[in-house]
Amino acid sequence: MYFRKFIILAILALMLVSIVPLNAQETECEDGFRFFDNELLAHDPLCIPENPERIVSLNPQSFDLLTAAGVEPTGAVGYLESIYARNFSYMVEDTEITYVGFPTNIELVLELEPDLIVGSAFADLENYDQLSAIAPTVIPEALPNVQWETSMNFWGEALNLTDEVDALLAEYDARVETLQELVGDPSEIEVSVVRYFNSDEQVGLQIQLANAFSTDILADVGFARPEIQALSAEEAEAQFGSGVAASISIEELPLIDGQYLFAWAQGASAELDADNADAWQQLSDSPLWSTLEAIQNDQAFQVGGQWVGWGFAAAHEVLDDLFVHVAGIDPTEVSPNPFTTDEMDEASTDMCETSFRLVEHTAGSTCVPEMPERVATNVETAVTALLLLGIQPVAGPEDQAGWNAPYVSLLPENVDINAIADIGVTETTNLESLLLTEPDMILTYPYAGEEIYDDLSAVAPTVLIERGANGDWRERFDREAAALNREAEAAEVIARYEAALENLSDFTDLTIAFVRRPNNGTFRMDVVGSFPGSVMEDAGLNLLTAPDGVGDTQFTGLVDSISEERLDILEGADLIITPDWREAGFSEEPDLAGLERLVGWDLLPAVQAGNVLIVPGPVYNGGNYAAAQLLLEAILDAVVQMDTSE
Repeated sequence: MYFRKFIILAILALMLVSIVPLNAQETECEDGFRFFDNELLAHDPLCIPENPERIVSLNPQSFDLLTAAGVEPTGAVGYLESIYARNFSYMVEDTEITYVGFPTNIELVLELEPDLIVGSAFADLENYDQLSAIAPTVIPEALPNVQWETSMNFWGEALNLTDEVDALLAEYDARVETLQELVGDPSEIEVSVVRYFNSDEQVGLQIQLANAFSTDILADVGFARPEIQALSAEEAEAQFGSGVAASISIEELPLIDGQYLFAWAQGASAELDADNADAWQQLSDSPLWSTLEAIQNDQAFQVGGQWVGWGFAAAHEVLDDLFVHVAGIDPTEVSPNPFTTDEMDEASTDMCETSFRLVEHTAGSTCVPEMPERVATNVETAVTALLLLGIQPVAGPEDQAGWNAPYVSLLPENVDINAIADIGVTETTNLESLLLTEPDMILTYPYAGEEIYDDLSAVAPTVLIERGANGDWRERFDREAAALNREAEAAEVIARYEAALENLSDFTDLTIAFVRRPNNGTFRMDVVGSFPGSVMEDAGLNLLTAPDGVGDTQFTGLVDSISEERLDILEGADLIITPDWREAGFSEEPDLAGLERLVGWDLLPAVQAGNVLIVPGPVYNGGNYAAAQLLLEAILDAVVQMDTSE
């Protein structure tokens, strides 16, 4: 190993000796090379290949342009691998790029035998001589992300892709113009952008300022900004010490107020995603949060880390979000993202074998059977989704019979809960047992499958469905149906649910409380973002929640834990609903048994009127269409009896 390093360093040294500063030479270059000079260069002008074929990209801007233009770099700086796999997987599908680490492994760059290296001022200038000894190396001055179009033009010249840059910018400008037409006068619409993150188990906040990437996109469209985000870069620098972002406390939330609020977080792992989810919940729980105009008008949106981007892929993702959330229209109908259009999907699908199709999902893209027949999952909720769609799972977590028993009346006749092979609990999937079931496709969620994704994929094509919160069960079910090519079956399930919603349209004046068993001197109530809360919202029924400042939010913000002394909160409930988890194997008695032991329980108006409804635990908090429909049907039966008794 030491001898190998010595040889490589010796080669570099010899190459360096042969270098003559270009400003001491003629500006004429050898055949096949051209003289490159640009005011943004961080070093002397130089001769570079006219048509480079083996490019090592050590900065994200050049990498973005190369992939956008359909040119595959030979090598790239290491951190781009995870960023593109997570946020822009469609840009690097079926590529064979060698990632050279970060900081750059110069020995590995040498082994790639590039004919052009392109780097960044912040990371590569100190190694410029070594890199230049390997191949002509181009490094620009550092530019703020807000000047991404300037950066793209620079790299277009350096990489001999000026025509491609012009075409890509024209595509971007056309989408901007379409968005402007759809929203009317953008200058009358105030858009705020904030980054949120977990900081020592507290929510961290950064306002996005003049030199932030998203600022440039919003300025191109012409949106107005909150006063503090409308400062010039110089003013922001003077006030905050940065023209890009400024940290604020949660008490300063009014500074981000606007008609629309876009909040982004960037997690490089499932653990960071969980931390960011906790930060978002802390943000949502703040009393000041509900005072923001965007919150009051339901115009605050969580968006991805693409909002901190640097090039064409990220710019189009930001435009996609603006089309959906501000213009209120699917961009594919009016101005498709050129990198994610059906044409691209069809081209990618051609890469799959016959009778397979390409599915985009959280972990990337996977070729799966057109109509999978032997589907396995290690997630309880996914088992229910499969059953609802008429698919007999070949494998699932243990105790599926108990969990799915309440749903039997809604399941197709061709499925059998008892025929599902047990592959252990979700957290410790038994891969050997899974392999024995010979699945042709595996469905999983990040919390259950991200860490073992490669192992699962070795068994069968695996699709990682974003789980989200229980309140997001509709969107999750849609993704599951799309991955399984069962959209028609899903539409039938959804239609049944919507019919159940209609049956409750005459009872929107009722207030319902969802209450769980006591825990250490407290009882627990489900809040707006929970599964029961989302069903109540769909039905237009009133969900009773604790007043601000009462109770501690638990379980990622889905349940309020409230002191027994505040049982009086439940006096406002017309109907109290509580779960019974015995059949699913999670308890030895119904939650009601514990609630009845609370002092004052029997004095509550709903209790005295007999308006307490016990439902199976998987119906109470199942997070799926079957649970939602059965919950609505149970509520309808209860309120009809209430109405009759009165």
